[in-house]
Amino acid sequence: MATANTITPKPIYAPKGCNCPVMIHLTESEREALKRIQELEMRSMSAAGRMLLLRGIAEYDQDTLNAE
Repeated sequence: MATANTITPKPIYAPKGCNCPVMIHLTESEREALKRIQELEMRSMSAAGRMLLLRGIAEYDQDTLNAE
């Protein structure tokens, strides 16, 4: 019995529509903090960074609304 000769698809971790990468520069201490969060959340560094960015945007928007 032979198995099909197929390539296993690479898992996609980002939500559909995430196709605009952004490069950021981090200090060593910021990278270590991101690595700690990444391990705690069991996410990739990219996914942890995206999560933190989205939370930061939401907090920024909330602060901006409160200031008006």
